[in-house]
This record gives sequence, C-alpha cells and structure tokens, in this order.
Amino acid sequence: MVVLIALGISAASIHAQSVVVGAAIHKTIQRFDGDPSLNRLDGESLGWTVGGGARFGHWVVRGEASRDSTIRNVQSATLIVSGRSLSIDSELAHDMHEVAALGGYALDFSKRFELTVLGGVSAVTVHRAFTTNAGQLVLIPPSTVPSSPVTTTLDDRFATWTAEVNVLVHATRHVGVTAGVRAQPISLADDLSGRFFRPFAGVVWQIR
Repeated sequence: MVVLIALGISAASIHAQSVVVGAAIHKTIQRFDGDPSLNRLDGESLGWTVGGGARFGHWVVRGEASRDSTIRNVQSATLIVSGRSLSIDSELAHDMHEVAALGGYALDFSKRFELTVLGGVSAVTVHRAFTTNAGQLVLIPPSTVPSSPVTTTLDDRFATWTAEVNVLVHATRHVGVTAGVRAQPISLADDLSGRFFRPFAGVVWQIR
C-alpha cells in the first residue's frame, strides 16, 4: 500500500496544487446489529492510519491504509456435568485492517484552515479467533480430549463504501495537524453486519 501511495503521489505531483503524506492514531468504535447483550463483537480499539494524496484546486484524491488493535470479549459460564460444577471459559478476539481509495472536495476557510469531505471504497479484512476450554472439561474418551484450550480462526474479507470528514490546520509551510471522523459498514461472511465510527488525529507533511 505504501508503494502504491508513493507511486500515485509521484505521478500526481506533476499537476497537483499540493501533495501530502501523513499518519494518524485513531479509535475505532464497532457496533453490530442485534441484541447488544448477546453480541460479542461490539467494542472499541486503538489503531493507526498512514496515507497520502494530492489536491487539484478544490478536488482531492487520497489513499489510506489502517490497522486496529485486537478487541477481546472474555466470558465464563458454569455448568453442572456429572454432579460437578465446571467453569467454561471462552474468548472471542477480532482485529481489522484495510486499505481505502478516496476522493472528495476541500474548502479553504483561511490560509491555515482547510475542511475536506471524502468518499470512496475500502477493502477490509477482519480476523476472528474463538478460544474455549470446553473440550478439556466436557469431553471424555473415546472422544479426543484436547490438552489445552482450542482456538478456531476465521478471516472475513469484503469491500464497502466509506466516508470521511477531516480538518487540516497548517502549522508551518510544510507541517500540519489534522483531525476528523470516518464511518463505514461492516459485513462479515456469516451474515453479521454492523458499522464503525473512527475519530482520528495526526500530522501531515505537505510537499507543495
């Protein structure tokens, strides 16, 4: 992704009014459809975003890549098996990374303050891992009794629309600070759907 951004910026910079590269930290807030008390995927995580783009008059093109830290949901349940009380522990962990191609429109409110509205397409990968010790406690021979908690993994990949609004304040001729919010749907392979909201803040380097 970094190579593609660099090549795109190099090609665009010949005619662009300005070219920027930057990085930001973000907080992703994920919410899925259905009863919140039964949903183990809802959560929040910190992450990072890198990207770059070019501006042609008021029009902006941009490429971004991002990654979130892991969201973990840990639960325990007590079962009575053959007169014994057993504590079944489980953890559902998932993380997200993506690349996005965006285009939009920028408004200058002063020489130092800029507002940009963007939309585009994002390619998303969500990695899920479910771990439980149920097999160790419940299974008996001749079934195969695992010696440790068992983890099942699943990767979901999908493309979706994305929208972003950000402000840029030029601190110097080449350095600026930026903040904004991004939103898009989440659609997993087993018919789980939801959305995320991502406030972010970072710094940019303006080549022109």
